[in-house]
Amino acid sequence: MVTIDLPTDAIDVQAMLQDAVRKYAARHKASATTKEYPLVTRIDLAFSLGDSESTPWVCLYFDTKPGSEPDGDPTHPNFAMLERESWLPAFKAVCDGDNVCVTQTNGATRHCGDEKLTETVGEFLVEMLLKARDTGVFADLPMADRCELGVEDPTTGAFGWPNYEDRGKKNLVK
Repeated sequence: MVTIDLPTDAIDVQAMLQDAVRKYAARHKASATTKEYPLVTRIDLAFSLGDSESTPWVCLYFDTKPGSEPDGDPTHPNFAMLERESWLPAFKAVCDGDNVCVTQTNGATRHCGDEKLTETVGEFLVEMLLKARDTGVFADLPMADRCELGVEDPTTGAFGWPNYEDRGKKNLVK
């Protein structure tokens, strides 16, 4: 059975977030670029499992618009990106109607078909943003008083967090 090892991916996602925060903060502080890198109002992870031929990816978006909405139009799209070549065999398998095995960050395994795989990856990315928030990864990021976190699969719309009516409940950075 094809597998995905999310504990390994978690290391890469956390490193991407830390590096992106460091880079954005440096650009915000630099007098030559500070206006281009104002206070952040949204931090989103977007992902795609691909189309069974293209490489799955995870992108980090920063938005700086006042009152930012999860509208798919961030001011700093694709600020950082991870290609997840290791996810491609799993996505191909579910496209062929097979199940795959996903090792979650807590060590538990989940058997997934197509919809469940998208849900599992989306939940993993929510976990990564909340972990980054809770461990202080965003502490050095120049943020507005209200800064929201979000996760979405913009290519299919099959996953989005939080539900629109739940914004501001569990997805605030501060």
